[in-house]
Order: sequence, then C-alpha cells, then structure tokens
Amino acid sequence: MLLVVFGAGASYDSVLQLPPPPPEWIKGTSIRRIQQYGSHEEFRPPLANQLFDDRPLFVTSMQKFSDCMPLVNLLRGDVQVEQKLAKFEAEAETFPPRHRQLTAIRYYLHEVLWKCQKRWREQHGGITNYSTFLDAVEHWRHENNEKVCYVTFNYDTMLEESIESRWRIPFSDFSSYITPHYLTLIKLHGSIDWGLEFETYPLNRPFSFDEVISESARGLNLSNRFRKIRHAPVTFDDGKIGFPALAIPVEKKREFNCPPEHLRALAEVLPRVTKMITIGWRATEQHFLDMLKKRLSGLPGDVDLMTVSGTLGGARDTVNNLAIDNSARRKRELKANGFSGLIMEIDQLEAFLRA
Repeated sequence: MLLVVFGAGASYDSVLQLPPPPPEWIKGTSIRRIQQYGSHEEFRPPLANQLFDDRPLFVTSMQKFSDCMPLVNLLRGDVQVEQKLAKFEAEAETFPPRHRQLTAIRYYLHEVLWKCQKRWREQHGGITNYSTFLDAVEHWRHENNEKVCYVTFNYDTMLEESIESRWRIPFSDFSSYITPHYLTLIKLHGSIDWGLEFETYPLNRPFSFDEVISESARGLNLSNRFRKIRHAPVTFDDGKIGFPALAIPVEKKREFNCPPEHLRALAEVLPRVTKMITIGWRATEQHFLDMLKKRLSGLPGDVDLMTVSGTLGGARDTVNNLAIDNSARRKRELKANGFSGLIMEIDQLEAFLRA
C-alpha cells in the first residue's frame, strides 16, 4: 500500500508552466514578486510564512476581518509564522482579546485561501502537477491491484478537484473521503470547504461574522458536527454561518481538525503501508509523527521512502523529522527540485513505485 503526504510546498509548486520564484525570493515582499515574476504570483497558494503577505487579495480579507490586523506585522517577513501563532495561542489563556484575534485569523484564512484558490484555478485551468501525479500513481495501482492513502495538511481543495476529475468522486459528504476501496483521502488540518456548526448561536438572533468574532473572547459553543461549505466565508447551503474547520498553523500542533471517522480510517491504513512519498512536507506536525510511530497502528519500520522538496536541505529535514529506521534495507530517494521537478522526471516516480 502507498501513503502519500502533501504539504504546503505541493500546492505552492502545483503548476509546471508557472514555476515558483527562486528560494531567495520567498522571504521578499509579495509586491516585488508580483512585479518581477508576473501577476499570477498574487494568487499562488502560499507557504506558511506567506499566509499574511502584502498581496492585495490578502489585504482585502484582512480588512474584512480587521481584528486580526494588530498581529499582521508580527506575522510578516523573515519570521516563523507557526512559532508566532503558537505564542499567540498561549497568550490567549491569560489575555482574552487574543481569542478574538485568533478567531478573526481563522475566518481570514478561510476566506483568503478560498479566493486565492479560485483565482489560481483561473491561471492553470485544471492542468496541475496533482493531476499528472495522480495519473502515474493510478497506473501503478491498477497494474498491481494496490491501494493508496493520500494525507494532506493543505487547506485548499486542489487535490480533491484532481481526484474528482480523475475518478468522478464528488466529495459531497464526509464518507466519500474514506469509502472507495482503492483510495482514502485524509485532511488532518481541515479544509476550506469544511465548517463546524454552532451548538447554539452566540446570540439569540441572526448574527454577523463580526459578532461571532467579538463573542469568541467569551467562548463559542461549537459542536463537533462537520458540514460542507458552499459559499465563502463559511456559509452552509441553508444560509447559516459556521465556524472554519481548519487548524491554525502553529508549531508542533497536536490538534487534528477532521471527522473522527477519518482518523479511524487512517489508523486502519497505516500498518499496511509499504511505500511512502512526501511532497512539499516538512514533517513538523508532531501529532501526525506520533501517529506514524505508534506501535501496532502506526507505520511498519520497513517502508520505501521518497521525499520531494524544493531544496536538498528541505528533503533531508523531512527525512530526519520522520526518523524512519534507516538501517532497514528499503529504498530511500531524496528529490530536491520540487513537485514540478518530480513531474518532469515522472519516469523516476514510476521506477520508485515499481521497485
């Protein structure tokens, strides 16, 4: 069985014909990247350290959920966004206004990534690295009667859209992520098209997003019921407002944000994995790493591993963080030319799968 793990780097480098700027440009301002590399850079799916960029599209959503704005300067530039957000979460325990600011950040992330993905789709027209990768994996799976589990930490739905196009799986409900006998899709940190219902509304009347954010300082009565979102920001088919079902990206986060049945399905899959591919994932999510290493229900120690990153250092970091037993006589491959580089060398992917 094959396990594929996608991180932010996969969506960032998701279009072969629109390669990302060189690494030295990643820490620069978005306005400069847009001017230097083209208008499409405004809509490229962001890496974690770009979630609060100065892109015009992003700033518009920041202004809409303005409670987050005092924190924006602290989340820009050459900073570790996950560390900063973890600090803010810790401060919320003694400083209630942080709850309001972090709630605004959740709504901001939901809306801006929803809009960003829509505009990015207009750039690539459905021709993505995800689609080509899925096709290569399906060729191998079909010939060998194998099964595949996809795990993604990305909030966007680029992977789902490619799967829908390939297999006509609609993902209209939460069971469709785990019911095909040959394919499982797990989104551990949530999704831009998922929302949580309120157990009771913060106010006994129709309310606005500003009121939800304001009430969050006193605590929100959220249910554990996941629903599909049809409109941004966080609006269900019946017009009711929900809460974004996505985990704020903080360092060493131990919170899963997906239906419990998805976690059970993942636990059933992991012990059967024989091959693993990571793409654009740094392997810093301690909760998932613990799950991979859990006795009996985690990964077996003898898995073939391919790690795909934009740099050799990034690929090595992923391998080190995974801490898979390197004494095992299994295949190890490190790819340092990103998702697009893997697609350009698709024969190497196919050779890894066949070995």
